[in-house]
Amino acid sequence: MQIPPKLKANDEVIIIAPARKVDKKLLTFSLQLLKKWGLVPLLSKNLMQDNGIFAGSKILRHQDFQWALDHPSAKAIWCFRGGYGTTQIIEEINPARFLKNPKWIIGFSDITNFHCFSNIILNTASLHATMPINAQSNTYYTLNSLKNFLINQKISYKIKSNKENKLGEVEATLIGGNLSVLCATLGTNYQPDFENKILFIEDIDEYLYKIDRMIWQLKYAGIFHQIAGLIIGHFTNIKDNSISFGKSLEEIILEKVNEFNFPVIFDFPAGHENENLSIPFGMKLKLEAKNEYVKLYD
Repeated sequence: MQIPPKLKANDEVIIIAPARKVDKKLLTFSLQLLKKWGLVPLLSKNLMQDNGIFAGSKILRHQDFQWALDHPSAKAIWCFRGGYGTTQIIEEINPARFLKNPKWIIGFSDITNFHCFSNIILNTASLHATMPINAQSNTYYTLNSLKNFLINQKISYKIKSNKENKLGEVEATLIGGNLSVLCATLGTNYQPDFENKILFIEDIDEYLYKIDRMIWQLKYAGIFHQIAGLIIGHFTNIKDNSISFGKSLEEIILEKVNEFNFPVIFDFPAGHENENLSIPFGMKLKLEAKNEYVKLYD
């Protein structure tokens, strides 16, 4: 697995909009943030395009993604937002120039498609982190985690342990992303390599019964037989039907994984909330789940 280089002063960061359209005010905040960090923002040619819900047509967004991957000097590609659209533009991408000059692909939610693409096609680490659409409302800790990782390429997080956690320790490569998007990749050319990995999942606006169905899908696909650990991030705005599903998120997940020996961590602060810590996919990390605390570090 290739690890893109650390960023230093005056390195270029490309902002692209591979899915839904851009909010200009939020873009301005993120441009100022990058400059404050000593970095140089570059905007893709079609960033401000508008095509229905999308930031331009599929062709234009594909062109911007390819241009960003090919860029000879930029060190990172920061996706403006998710929503839906990245799955439309990964087909027929040429990775040749990127592989000679790997960059950090940064984002979450629908950007999970890019993380999977990076894991399988590019064989390059990527960064699950906040995006320009969220940056203005993110916590200081969230933004600092992004800055610190890009510049120092290290993480060290310690959080309070959830009483439902399955305890244990493991050192393995981290992969994952949005649960709904991950499930959509299963059986495709972009399905991640789950063997001996720590799997991270998060999601938003899903019904409990749908989460249950997706966790069963992971089990039936053999994913839980392969992974070495499981981290559950934010599951934001979980919904229930008028007739209650009758199980909590923790119960839904533990029902499917209790037979396995790997550690399972709930309430990791990453996903669709203002506290969204940066975590690298494709890098080997250490996970410690104790009664009092959980640590994730390199």
